[in-house]
Amino acid sequence: MTTMDPRYSIGIPEMDAQHSRLFELIDRFRAKAADGLADDPAIAAAEDALVEMMDYVKQHFSSEEAFMERHGFPGLAGHKRKHRELEGQVNNLHKELRDYREGANTSKAAPLKLNLFVNVWLLEHILGEDGKYASYVLGR
Repeated sequence: MTTMDPRYSIGIPEMDAQHSRLFELIDRFRAKAADGLADDPAIAAAEDALVEMMDYVKQHFSSEEAFMERHGFPGLAGHKRKHRELEGQVNNLHKELRDYREGANTSKAAPLKLNLFVNVWLLEHILGEDGKYASYVLGR
């Protein structure tokens, strides 16, 4: 089990717990993708981990949006747009990974791009976007 670095806490226990779970799923994906996805079993394992993470992200985004709505966060519409953008980007990268697995895309960059993106977007989103609604809710 991964322990989330306290630097990434937004101060709302419910959301921090969900973010911690996201870090766990990302670590699982990274562990599966660590071998460079050189063979079909490694690619399949990484894809399974990615799909699990994508499913959880949808649940988390829904929970987070409901939380912001309950607290009257004025930036909800923009935050929802960010969520949809992130989902679209992850879906596109997932397609690249599937294409890579099926041989339609032979670029070894697809797994690397996916691995980097997953790490960067989570950190940027939590520290940037989620910090905005946390400040609003905690400052009330």
